[in-house]
Amino acid sequence: MPNPRNQCTAFEGEQKFLLAARLVESAFRHEPLLKGLMATGAGYLSKATSHRCRRSEITEQAIFVYCVKGKGWCEVAGRLHSVGDGDLLVLPPRVAHDYGARSANPWTIHWALARGENLKAYLETLGASANAPVVRVGEDLRLALLFNEVFKALERGPEFSNLLLASTTLALLLAVSIRLHRDCHRSASGTVEKVAQAIVHMSEHLDEPPRMSALAALANLSQAHFSVLFKEQTGCSPRDYLHLLRIHRACQLLQNPALSVKEVATRLGYQDQFHFSRQFKAFQGMSPSEYRG
Repeated sequence: MPNPRNQCTAFEGEQKFLLAARLVESAFRHEPLLKGLMATGAGYLSKATSHRCRRSEITEQAIFVYCVKGKGWCEVAGRLHSVGDGDLLVLPPRVAHDYGARSANPWTIHWALARGENLKAYLETLGASANAPVVRVGEDLRLALLFNEVFKALERGPEFSNLLLASTTLALLLAVSIRLHRDCHRSASGTVEKVAQAIVHMSEHLDEPPRMSALAALANLSQAHFSVLFKEQTGCSPRDYLHLLRIHRACQLLQNPALSVKEVATRLGYQDQFHFSRQFKAFQGMSPSEYRG
């Protein structure tokens, strides 16, 4: 399977606008009001089945992806994260990443690109990093409207007034996100760490079936309470999340031609190669053999 340094699938009906690199550089040199934070692109995708975007080249831009509904995933710094309704995916500058929609319930998203001298401070205040790229902000119509305003301002053209409007709107969007995240964080104090411990354990034992009793004990919670918290934090059940982790690990193992599909399935705890192939195809849209290309 081809593995270019940068690849994003395109979709019918997708709305997007990206500033040319030369215009971005010129604005940074000549417009002091844009140096702190500058919106350089924006867009919208609805129910984006098979959507995937992979970037390995280093850029100075950050990417903000707001999931309005549906489910997605991202892989950053070697770790897999689930993205669901009301999550803001923040991909920092100079960090390779891979993200996309989940086939069973593809996401609807608004997104924006930005660069600037204040980006680092914004990301730190949001609590977003390569190790923690998913920020809970909740389902809020204001965020969708602000993302759309950034897009419309950029779409009007590269004149300074349009760029300034897009960039100040993005700053307001991030300010609203910070407040919403802090409200969500206060209401969910302590739950993130409990679920994170379970995810780490699952990642280190991909060949074992999910044992709810063991995971709940690790979090020092009842099974019922743990199941509720896990779904709130990840958007899916522990069993579904383990499946997500296994399929992503399978993609890595399949790049080794010395391993047969059966060996890959066995390493990931699948006793039946054909069951593994069906599960893989349901998630990736192709069989393990086709994925190898």
